[in-house]
Amino acid sequence: MFDRILNNGTAPANGDSLNRKVRIGNLVALITVVVMTCYTPFYIFYSQGPGIITNSSFLVVSLVTFFLLRNGRYELAFFVHCTAGYCYFIAGTLLYGVATNLHFYMIVMCMIVTTLFDSRNVIRFYLVFAVVSFFGLVWWSYTHPPLVAVSVHMRTVGTILGNINIFLLFVITSLFILFFKRDMLRSQQRVLEQKILIEEKNRDITDSIQYAKRIQTALLPGEQNLGKLFPGSLLYFRPKDIVSGDFYWISEHEDYNFIAVGDCTGHGVPGALMSVLGINLLTEIVENKHISDPATILDELRNGIIYAFGKEGKSGEYKDGMDIVVLRISKRDTSFCYAAANNPVYHITPSGLAELPADKQPVGYSHEMNAFSSRSGTYEKGDSLILFTDGYADQFGGPKNKKFRYKPFREMLVTAAENGGAALLDETFEAWRGQNGQVDDVCIVGIRL
Repeated sequence: MFDRILNNGTAPANGDSLNRKVRIGNLVALITVVVMTCYTPFYIFYSQGPGIITNSSFLVVSLVTFFLLRNGRYELAFFVHCTAGYCYFIAGTLLYGVATNLHFYMIVMCMIVTTLFDSRNVIRFYLVFAVVSFFGLVWWSYTHPPLVAVSVHMRTVGTILGNINIFLLFVITSLFILFFKRDMLRSQQRVLEQKILIEEKNRDITDSIQYAKRIQTALLPGEQNLGKLFPGSLLYFRPKDIVSGDFYWISEHEDYNFIAVGDCTGHGVPGALMSVLGINLLTEIVENKHISDPATILDELRNGIIYAFGKEGKSGEYKDGMDIVVLRISKRDTSFCYAAANNPVYHITPSGLAELPADKQPVGYSHEMNAFSSRSGTYEKGDSLILFTDGYADQFGGPKNKKFRYKPFREMLVTAAENGGAALLDETFEAWRGQNGQVDDVCIVGIRL
């Protein structure tokens, strides 16, 4: 029954903080109802009209407080009850003098106000009013007689009631402390239960993502397979999260070797799902449909992505896709051919690094979907072709916490291609990143020709 009264007007949508205030409001109103119900017969017995009026009024206000809280009028309920409480204690002291000790309840009112209200202005007003009222009542009582004249017997009874009021002040304060202790323990228990639940959910999600990583890793060629097809190759693959939106793909045919590096929209689980789609589509296009022209491969890849995302609605609603380079290296001569969507190719020769241009459009839906173009080139033995995503150059760090940028990225790739390889890339990346979090997936593949 007690808990039912305290929870009057509480709601799950309110949150713990507001519900705690509502329960405090109910507790204050309940204490007031009990005390006023006990005191009113005393005033009736001694035919004290002013006491009957003040006690009955405060009792009615307490019942109104219950009603307002039940209907969600929290601020109004707090304001009505606190204001009525101040008025009651001021009126009781003026009517019957400081012997009643009602002016000490200003201390309790200060505690209640600071608990129920969030507005600093409202709290400040009530606190100032309480201090002024307390000292004003003390001064008035020592310079003026009580407004209600009572008999000597009544005065004696009033002194007894004053001592009872002091005892009640102690009891009420203790009740507030116990209430807060119990409510905080309950809140801590709820937080602990939620923490355990979140940890369980997080563990389940992490286990699922870890398994997804195994699937994605199985689809990726791996450094060993990459090295068999392209001896002396360089691979630096560093997902931002457990799984990656960046991917690389290889395929071997009678006349050509293929390699692709893609950067899918997003990272983490969404990017990884897109990468799986990209890997499967590339395998279907090159190995099953036997398409060897890099530009045609990208055109088919774009059609596959748009079709996959267009099943649920119009293709134009989806902006998902990828930036990707597909490189075809001839087995018969020293030529290569590539098609690139947004990401260029770096060709490293003894004379330096040359940037091979890309088409400025993604593989996916865009406002201007032009056919991709294939570009050809030749190489000398010992040259390197670098395929990469933007995660390395976009990483924040360094003394000024800025992006790494492409100029130092190109310079470092030249050094890494000659000596150091992936170890140099990782060492430089870690030194630059410092305490910053990784901002994007990173994938760099270098082919030694």
